[in-house]
Amino acid sequence: MRSFADLIAPMGADEFIADYHDKRWVHLNGASDRFADVMSWSVLNDLLNMRVWTGRTLQLTLDRQRVPMEAYCRPGVDRSHQQAQLPEPTLVMDWLARGASLTLNEIETLHEPIRDVVQVLETTFGAKSSANLYCSWQAHQAFDSHYDRHDVFALHVLGEKTWNIYQGRAEHPIEHPAFHNIPQAEYDRMKGSVAKQVTTRPGDLLYLPRGQFHDALAQSGASIHVTFSCSEPLGLDWLNLLWQRSVMDPAFRQYLPRGGDAAGEQALHAHIDGLLSRLRTMALAPDTMAQVKQMRSQFGMAKPEYELPQFQPRRRGS
Repeated sequence: MRSFADLIAPMGADEFIADYHDKRWVHLNGASDRFADVMSWSVLNDLLNMRVWTGRTLQLTLDRQRVPMEAYCRPGVDRSHQQAQLPEPTLVMDWLARGASLTLNEIETLHEPIRDVVQVLETTFGAKSSANLYCSWQAHQAFDSHYDRHDVFALHVLGEKTWNIYQGRAEHPIEHPAFHNIPQAEYDRMKGSVAKQVTTRPGDLLYLPRGQFHDALAQSGASIHVTFSCSEPLGLDWLNLLWQRSVMDPAFRQYLPRGGDAAGEQALHAHIDGLLSRLRTMALAPDTMAQVKQMRSQFGMAKPEYELPQFQPRRRGS
């Protein structure tokens, strides 16, 4: 998986960008072995046997309810020597036998083919990307109807899963408290009726733009898919950049006029008008625009590139 064209085939990359990206969902069928390198039962077991998991990164859900981490974890010390809830394999397996769904969060650093997909998405969209794995069993729905606050590329690798795609779509939700802890009743009101029901099988890709309401249920036994999030820079990121630059301008560090009487109100309006003028000049300055362009094209995490031992150590005193 070395290019976005590889990932989005058989659709062309230009067609996806023009007609679907941040506009509407799409389900693409692929050869059953297309994502075989991304995940398999043997790879999943290898990942689970790594001593990296806590109750935050390994989560269980049964019939749309999160299993409390105390029910499958034991207190212990993590790799950073911090107190944490650590998953107990026998307890995890017991919950899975009951039909619980398994979620592994932030697995993009643990398996090279997953890192490859993350790199493709970050390079293509100038975005931040990460990967979560979902393993579910038949007839046990893991999550209620919801939307994500980032674009989703779901790569199906094992079994089958039926997705309900709803008519409703929230308008540009983001990672902010205003878009968290929304009552499920409100989600159910906003989602509307089912627009389409699709079944994903090994080799399929499902793209969901942020805000698209959906839910899913595994079919025919166990099902595994890996979801890649994709978050591009926002106007709010641009505002934050301007905030950082404004700190160095004394005009923005002055007290605001108090207002109150007519003269004070006039002074406050004049002061705000002056700040807006300075902000516009700052925003359009060549060095600011260069910084914005760099942020837009390099928003993702920089990929480390070491080539040990392919270098010559410096001699002492050189």
